Amino acid sequence: MRLQAKTFSFILILLAAFALTFCSATTSNACLVQDPFSDDDPFGGKKKKKATKKKATDEKDDEEKSEDKEEPKATTPPPEEKINQQYAQLHLRDGSIIGGDIQAEAITVKTAYGMLTVPISRIVRMYPGLQSNPELNGRIDTLVKDLGGKESAKRDGAQKELLRMGIKIRDILKRAQDGGNAERKKRLIQIQAELDELAEEAAEELEEVEPQMINEDTIVTPDFSIVGEIQQKEFKVISKFGDLRVQLADIRLADRKIKETKSTIRKSVSVGAMAFFQTTPVKTSIRVNKGDKIEIKADGVVQWVNWSNSSTPEGLTNRSQWNGINSGKLTARIGSDNSKCVQIGSNASFVAKSSGVLYLGIAMRDSYASGTSGYTWTGAYKAKVVVKPSDSE
Repeated sequence: MRLQAKTFSFILILLAAFALTFCSATTSNACLVQDPFSDDDPFGGKKKKKATKKKATDEKDDEEKSEDKEEPKATTPPPEEKINQQYAQLHLRDGSIIGGDIQAEAITVKTAYGMLTVPISRIVRMYPGLQSNPELNGRIDTLVKDLGGKESAKRDGAQKELLRMGIKIRDILKRAQDGGNAERKKRLIQIQAELDELAEEAAEELEEVEPQMINEDTIVTPDFSIVGEIQQKEFKVISKFGDLRVQLADIRLADRKIKETKSTIRKSVSVGAMAFFQTTPVKTSIRVNKGDKIEIKADGVVQWVNWSNSSTPEGLTNRSQWNGINSGKLTARIGSDNSKCVQIGSNASFVAKSSGVLYLGIAMRDSYASGTSGYTWTGAYKAKVVVKPSDSE
C-alpha cells in the first residue's frame, strides 16, 4: 500500500516537471493550465465570447426591428414665399411701370360719408381720378374747346389727341358742352361714335377693360369699391432701382395683383327665332374668361313658317347645316369669330377657350338666313345660362 502511494506521488512529480518544462519552452507567459473563467486563449488569442456575441446579435436585431417600426418623419413643406403686403405695380401716365413696396400702412380717402382708411394690403387696384390730376383735366377741357377752333389743323389735332386717350374718356366727352358751336358738336359726335365702336370691340376681345375715367379717385378692394378723394398726394416707393417718390397725379393705375373671388353667374336669355349668327345673334352681356365652365339648358319652339314646320333647340336634321351645325339648333359663341361657335341644343356644357362676351344664336343655312331670302320664322328659345369661374372649384 505504501509502495503504491510512493509510486503515485512520483508520477505526479514527473507530470508537474513536464508541464513546467513545456510552459518554459513555448512561452514565458502562457500556459496550458488555464482558469476556466478567463477570457484569454491559451494560444495567445482571445476566447470566443459566445454569450457576448449572442447579446450583440440580439441587440442588432432589436435595433433593426426598432428601425422597421419607426414611423417616417413628417416632412413639412417649405413655407410659401410671403408676398410683401405693401407691394404694388404703379402704371404711370407716361407709359412706364414701377414695381415696389409702398411705404405706407394705409391710404386715407375722403368720401361723401366721411374719412375711410384702407390698408394697403386690402387694396386690389387704385384709379386716381381727374381731381388728382388737374393738368390732365385742364388738357381735356382745352382739347374740347379746340374742336371748335378757327384753325382746321388745330381742330384735327385736338380730335386725334382725344381719340388717343381711348375709351376711358367716353363718359367725360358725353358730358362735354359744345357751347353752341356746330363744328365742336359735330366732332364730339364723331369721336363718341369711334370710341363706342372701340369699346364694343374691346368688350368682345379684351380680357380687361380700363374703367371709365371719372372726376373722383377709385379704390377697389376684394369686398367693395370706394370713390372719393385720396388724401396722400405723394408716395414713397422702395424699388430695385432705389427709393423713389411718385406723385399721385402721375399714377394712371396702381395694381396689387390680388386674386379676386369671382362668383357664379346665372342668367335667363331669350333667343328670338331669327337671331342668326350671320345677322343678329343675341348678346348676353355676360363676360366669360378663358377656362370658365359654361352650362346652358334651353327649351322653346321656333316655327318655320314657309315650311309649315317647327323646331326645338336641337334644330332640324333635314334642313341642311351651317358650319357643320344643323339649321335651327341653338348655338353659342364667345367673341366675334363665327368659326368658333359651339353647339348647344337643349342641354350642353363647355369650357371657354378664350375670353370675351358670350353670344347665343340659331344656326341657319346661309341661303335661308339671308335678309333677302323671304323666309320667315317665329317663336323663340328660352335659355338658362350658368357660368362658373375657373377658380370656383
